[in-house]
Amino acid sequence: MQPASGLLLIASPRLTDPNFSHSVVYLIEHGEHGSLGLIVNRPLDVPLDAIWDDAPLGLADHRVAAQGGPVSPTKGLLLHGAVDLPGSQRMSEHVSAGGELKSLTDRWPDGPDRFGPRLFLGHSGWGPGQLDGELAEGSWLVRHGDPAILLSQRPSQNLWRFLIDGDARPDQPSVN
Repeated sequence: MQPASGLLLIASPRLTDPNFSHSVVYLIEHGEHGSLGLIVNRPLDVPLDAIWDDAPLGLADHRVAAQGGPVSPTKGLLLHGAVDLPGSQRMSEHVSAGGELKSLTDRWPDGPDRFGPRLFLGHSGWGPGQLDGELAEGSWLVRHGDPAILLSQRPSQNLWRFLIDGDARPDQPSVN
C-alpha cells in the first residue's frame, strides 16, 4: 500500500529514532512536496487550559492534547470531525481543523465526544521523497487509517502493537 492522506504509518520495530519509536502516525498530506502527519498514540496528560489560555470552556479541563511530532512542538493544531463548524478548515472528508472560538464552545459545551476535538502539539514532516525512502528501508508500515483513531482522546496503549500485528481492531483492550 502506498502512503496517502488518511492512512497510518506504523513505525517498524527496527526504527530506533526516539522521536518515532513505537509511533503511529496519521498522514494528513503526502505528495511531491513532502509529507505531514501527526503521532496519534502519544497523549499528553494535561488539561487543555494548561496549554491553551483561551481553551473553550467545555473543553478546558479535558485531556485532549497529544504530542503530534518533533517539528514545531510549541505550535498546536486542533482537529475534529465537525466539518461544518464555522471558521474551520476542512482537512479531509471527515476531519477539519480549528474554528471560531464561540463555535468551538457552542459545539462542545460538555466536553469532547466521538468527533473530538483533539489538540496536537507539533507535527511530523518529511521532505520530498524522504518518506518514500524510509518506506523502502522498511522503517514504516502503511495501514488503513480511520479518523476515529486520529480523534481518539485516549488511544489504546496497545495501538502500536495491534497495528504491527495487523489486527483489525486496534481499540480492543489488552489481554495481558
